[in-house]
Amino acid sequence: MRDFRIIFITRIRIIAKSILSMHALELLSFVFVIGCFLFGSYYVFFRIFKYLMTVEAIGFALMDRIIEMVFFIFFTMLLFSNVITSFSTFYNNKELDFLFSLPIQPTSIYLSKLFENCIYASWATMVLALPLITAYGITTQAPVFYYPVSIVSILIYLIIPTTVASLLIFTVFRLFPKLSSRDVIILSVILIIGLTYLYVKTNNPALLKVFETDNEQELLRFATNLTTVGGTYVPSTWLSNILKGLSGRANLGFFYFALLLFISLSMTIIAFFAAKVLYAKSWILINEHGTKRKRRKSLLHTYKYNQSRTLFFKDLLVFIREPIQWVQLSVFIILLVVYIISLKRTPLYFTFPLWRTIVSFLNFTFVTFVLATLGVRFIFPAISLERAGIWFICSSSLPLSKVMKIKYCTNVIIAIVILESLLILSNLFIKTDPQMYVLMPVIALFVAASLVSINLGLGARFPQFDETNPSRIAAGSGGIVAALASIAYVGISIIILATPAYHYIISKYYSRPVNHLMILIPLIVFLVLNTITIIFPLRMGLKSLEQRDF
Repeated sequence: MRDFRIIFITRIRIIAKSILSMHALELLSFVFVIGCFLFGSYYVFFRIFKYLMTVEAIGFALMDRIIEMVFFIFFTMLLFSNVITSFSTFYNNKELDFLFSLPIQPTSIYLSKLFENCIYASWATMVLALPLITAYGITTQAPVFYYPVSIVSILIYLIIPTTVASLLIFTVFRLFPKLSSRDVIILSVILIIGLTYLYVKTNNPALLKVFETDNEQELLRFATNLTTVGGTYVPSTWLSNILKGLSGRANLGFFYFALLLFISLSMTIIAFFAAKVLYAKSWILINEHGTKRKRRKSLLHTYKYNQSRTLFFKDLLVFIREPIQWVQLSVFIILLVVYIISLKRTPLYFTFPLWRTIVSFLNFTFVTFVLATLGVRFIFPAISLERAGIWFICSSSLPLSKVMKIKYCTNVIIAIVILESLLILSNLFIKTDPQMYVLMPVIALFVAASLVSINLGLGARFPQFDETNPSRIAAGSGGIVAALASIAYVGISIIILATPAYHYIISKYYSRPVNHLMILIPLIVFLVLNTITIIFPLRMGLKSLEQRDF
């Protein structure tokens, strides 16, 4: 344990030094952006819970089930995230070559990397969970001790998916030592998806049937017969019971807190002894397997006479050879396919044209938020993934401005294809209004261009050329700023577009005269906003790269 303390304290000092080395303005901007996001998230959750408190019969039940559903989704996504990042943390890390050469126990290395992996894979969950539990506590008028106990409970809760992911990776590598890293990650993700599908198929959570209710009587019966979303033996249910217990029945809350603490400690101990047996051997096997790979002629040799095409295929090959990247994209695609298909399960509300128009606008909001998330994961690390080769690009005859243009155009095309496909398919299922069906894809072009510019520009402004893991690049301070800036852009855009959408709805479905001014002005403001978000981030990132001494 002494070795673990040394490694852990050293890691904390490195993080603290990197924070203190930031310029005062940069640090204040970082704190300001995070503060605005936390406050904005809190306000949204608070308004939702406050409204549900006023709904008779079903309000409290739905509020509790929403908490359970959110934590269940968190748990599932944490498993995905930890599995995807665990290979790079436990195996594909330059620091490990140095650590394993020292006279220290592999278990000490494992524990330090376990907490490191937990931080990198779970920071987004904490950013969303803090305003959620605060809004829930204030809405239910929870006692003062609710807040510290809830925060500690979430920190304990994060340990479980991290240990499960490490156990899964160690076991697969030990049983199938000849598998490549991408094979192991794919196998682990398929296993998690399969288990999640079996759970949903066999358990059939009652909350998923909310859209199938036909009248008020069925809705009341639904509210009274609601069961837990995740099941009794899922950690997300224990965590939601802690929040509900602390805001009402304290004894129940502390019981589930003790249960969560016991399971987390048990999983950590089991993972510790599994690492003692499996970690060092599996790490050696992976390194031996890596040295036996045959060198092949690069596909880039074919395009060496065309700079633009060579850069494009280079980025494509980097993406293909990095399993963390395309496995994450595969998970996103699977979730989006499930979302698109689930739109067909809500036929009741879509029979009314007014509801179809409102739901199509909400669907546009959701899809743009998804693209913002994808941008941080895949576009923000694009410059950092050049790694040491960035000096070669800067010293060549190829100007950095052309490199940025090529990366920007490539990512814009991909973003437009993803966004337009989602909008067209979802609007087909929703059967949205013809005018909205035509206008939304046009607006989506500006949204895609802006989100790519924000993430690529900030990725050039806050590069991490010494980091090889795209997930850790996205989880750094620059990635957090890019994520919050993307979400802020989407939020501001939705607020601006809500005004013309509102006036369009009331003019069409309530037979009121059209206020052309209230439709035209927000659209002009939206165009001005996108002009700024498309041009300024790219220029800022390019200027930052040109001023760096490589």
